[in-house]
Amino acid sequence: MHGYLSLCSPHVGFMYKTSKLVSTGVWFLKSWKKSIVLNQLSISDSKNIEESTLYRLSQQKGFAWFKNIILISSYQDQYAPFDSARIQICGDAARDQKKGNSYIQMVNNLLGSCKDLEVLYRLDVNFNIMETNIDSVIGRTAHILFLENEDLIKMIVSRYKTFFSWAGD
Repeated sequence: MHGYLSLCSPHVGFMYKTSKLVSTGVWFLKSWKKSIVLNQLSISDSKNIEESTLYRLSQQKGFAWFKNIILISSYQDQYAPFDSARIQICGDAARDQKKGNSYIQMVNNLLGSCKDLEVLYRLDVNFNIMETNIDSVIGRTAHILFLENEDLIKMIVSRYKTFFSWAGD
């Protein structure tokens, strides 16, 4: 396949780097709503990380199918941790004796099989968020802006034209 573009997706879950407020909200929704996806994203769907859904998905060869990958992230987005969206090892994982090795292995699993990868871009977006409200405080504004900011999408498509066209087009 030609390319994969990710807009602030938590590829390695949100084991690290979430705000206390978001972590509390996730815990509440997991408890109250019995959210399966939030259990999977927080890698709490199994007592053994290596048996969790995200870990098992990381072992699949999905990213190996692509020649070009663009991973877009933002420090302002508290819903998709920065390092998880970038599929990179974070400092917390490197220091964590209990779960860190599993997190590092997930990162290596996801990108390690990309033998035919021609381009890997990690783009960081910093939104000019002027308004202070509950959404901006909890990091939701930045997460939603990835979907609603038409200028951002136009800029990405314009700047990375070759990514969005087949060879020879």
